[in-house]
Amino acid sequence: MSLTAEVAGVGNSEVELVRDASVARIQIDGVPYRVASSLQTDGSHEVVLDDRKYSVRVVQRGDKALVHAFGRAWTVVLHDPVRDASAAADASDACIAPMPGTVVELRVAAGDAVAAGQVLMVIESMKMQMNLEAARDGVVAEINCARGEVFDRDAVLIRLAPKED
Repeated sequence: MSLTAEVAGVGNSEVELVRDASVARIQIDGVPYRVASSLQTDGSHEVVLDDRKYSVRVVQRGDKALVHAFGRAWTVVLHDPVRDASAAADASDACIAPMPGTVVELRVAAGDAVAAGQVLMVIESMKMQMNLEAARDGVVAEINCARGEVFDRDAVLIRLAPKED
């Protein structure tokens, strides 16, 4: 998983996280580290970074985390480029799969005019059904799935085009 860590007053760092069964490896701005973390009874985290132990406190507030370590505090925001792109697409032309699943029902066809908030399709994921709606008024330009089809998270299922007057 590749992320960008925006640290207030410090700048941005590229973070690559790889986990396997026993250990996580993290790479920050190209420098690799082995890392492990465990929650302590006082609410802090014991973080082991390349065999050195540190006590870290993290307070989550929305998309920001306040991190206390080494007698200092930082505000950190993690940006996931895949999720950021999906969020941007939500307000645009693409109906993006929020998670892997199966198409239960298509309620539109190519060429149909749609209104913002109109249900375009019904999907099922983790035994829950949910409606996917048009983010704006438009015309269905393409449908990239069929009833019963399985799709991955972030798949573009339906694409809209501007509505012609």
